[in-house]
Amino acid sequence: MSDSLSDFRSLRYRNGFGGAALLRRLAWELVWLLAFRPTPRWALHGWRRFLLRAFGARIGAGCRIAPSCRVWAPWNLAMGEFSALGDGVDCYSMGRITIGSKVAVSQRSFLCAGSHDIRSLSRPLLTGPIAIEDHVWIAAESFVHPNVSIREGAVVGARSVVTRDLPAWSVCVGHPCRKIRDRVLGEAHV
Repeated sequence: MSDSLSDFRSLRYRNGFGGAALLRRLAWELVWLLAFRPTPRWALHGWRRFLLRAFGARIGAGCRIAPSCRVWAPWNLAMGEFSALGDGVDCYSMGRITIGSKVAVSQRSFLCAGSHDIRSLSRPLLTGPIAIEDHVWIAAESFVHPNVSIREGAVVGARSVVTRDLPAWSVCVGHPCRKIRDRVLGEAHV
């Protein structure tokens, strides 16, 4: 069996969303539109964390979530401490998205934990978790597929497409994203 087919089969089928889930989604969309999105970018981080937590997200202390960040289902989002979701980030959290501590997800990146089964004309919903470990940086406009783990300390280059797990303390780029070198920590260059 090919790697991509086994990745596809590891996604989880979902039967859609019933009435209660639809009402919860509608309530969250209204709160996002009226109370989350209009807040100033540089302030009210605590308020945005509060709103996400009120809808079931597990958000650690000191996280910064831009007001233009979209979280599809807060109840499927968990973030460690001091992590950031930048402007225009889309957390399509149809499946679980777990983000560690001191993680940066840069502008307009897309974390996609849901897709559809193209082997059926009805295209049923499939979900798969995304796990992003501590000290990861996902650079601007990257795309992360369902069923992907990005290991501790990895850096994902701008506009990369992550279709497979990425190794710890590595620099990874491209479409598909692949390791190009180790990430070595040292003195900051000015």
